[in-house]
Amino acid sequence: MKMVYDEWYGELSFAQRAAYRKFNVAPIDHDDLVREFGEHEHAKITKAVKDRSAESGMYRAPLRW
Repeated sequence: MKMVYDEWYGELSFAQRAAYRKFNVAPIDHDDLVREFGEHEHAKITKAVKDRSAESGMYRAPLRW
C-alpha cells in the first residue's frame, strides 16, 4: 500500500488522504478514527469516512456524548 505523509494527520494511505480532503475530515476526527479502528487500519478508516459522509457529502463524526 502506498503511503503519504501529511503534516496534519501523519502517515495516511493515498485513498485515506483523498477521502479526508473530499469530505473535509478534521485532525481531531482523524484522532478519533485512529482510536476507534487502529493506527494501521487505513482501509477501515477510509470506508468509515465514506460511509459517514454519504448523505451530506461532509464528514459527520458520531456523537461523542
